[in-house]
Amino acid sequence: MSFVAGSTPSCQGAPKNCQLLVDLDELHLQRCEEAGIVDVDAIGNAMAVGLVIEVWRNSPVEDMHAGRRGLDDAAMFAESTALHDEVVLALREDLALALVDFERHLLDRKRPWAGTEGKTLREIGYGRLGIYTRHVKDRTNALLSLAKHTCVDKPFEVYLVNRALAFGWDHKGMPGWRVIVERIGVLLADPHHPAWRGSDRGERALGEMPPNTPPIDKLTELLFSTPYDLPREILSWLSDHLLFCAGPPYGHFWKV
Repeated sequence: MSFVAGSTPSCQGAPKNCQLLVDLDELHLQRCEEAGIVDVDAIGNAMAVGLVIEVWRNSPVEDMHAGRRGLDDAAMFAESTALHDEVVLALREDLALALVDFERHLLDRKRPWAGTEGKTLREIGYGRLGIYTRHVKDRTNALLSLAKHTCVDKPFEVYLVNRALAFGWDHKGMPGWRVIVERIGVLLADPHHPAWRGSDRGERALGEMPPNTPPIDKLTELLFSTPYDLPREILSWLSDHLLFCAGPPYGHFWKV
């Protein structure tokens, strides 16, 4: 067996993946420090974000999201944040076991998904269940294979955290999410804030606020902790009016 530069002769992982991990590892600590991911909890959160992206988010779920039977923006937001918290807890135990448990959780066809008013995978994924199942199993198996790599000290952390930094900076659990929630509070307090990107968008959003929406401080607290517990009408309102003004695609209009 030949080994690429940076791998070690004892590494039992796929040689072509050794170089990928070594390259990621070289800048891993620097990237974490620059992003503010500097303690155990922050690393666990980022790994959870990377895992949800890798196995669930970038998958046939996107086709389900686009389909008539599938998930709207509110449900995508609710389920992704619920999955994140599920993974954060699981990662505190044996990581390989956590991956298998996460796969089982994702493939449970009777489990109601967050933000769907009780819909299950059987209904949401109708016509796409086979390809979805194959994707989840393939990505889980690929991640389990990281355990064979000794070419870097922490292959799971290196891969998943960098996955989160590349594709999920603004997801729940990441530093960017705190920024977005704080911006939501600013927008709700000022319907004329320029980040609304429209002369009457802020007033229209406040006018369409569901009557059961908590006060701003309580709402932002829930967005930090358990956004998937918010009623569906509030999740839809947030998705329609606030999330995209506070983050992508308009996040770059904010000065800070």
